[in-house]
Amino acid sequence: MLDPIVIPTLYFVSVVQLVLQALVFLIAAFAILTVRSVVSLFMTLSLPADQVSTLIESVGVTTTLVSSVVNLAAGIALFLGFFGLAKRFQAQAKSK
Repeated sequence: MLDPIVIPTLYFVSVVQLVLQALVFLIAAFAILTVRSVVSLFMTLSLPADQVSTLIESVGVTTTLVSSVVNLAAGIALFLGFFGLAKRFQAQAKSK
């Protein structure tokens, strides 16, 4: 018969592993999003100006601007969040 602590411990370890894997996946997702943004920027810059303006007009100027502002706000929030986390970890490392 198993000790009653074995199964809960295995469940706990499995959950911790899953959380760590999810965090790694999240970091990889941010890296992929960054690459996508860089590629998108280069592709947009390589288009002639009249094609870019036609594309913007087909979607709508307001929609394009709102989308850009929301993306910018999300980027700023992510940057500030990671910057804040980095400061906390640095402060914690110095206090030890």
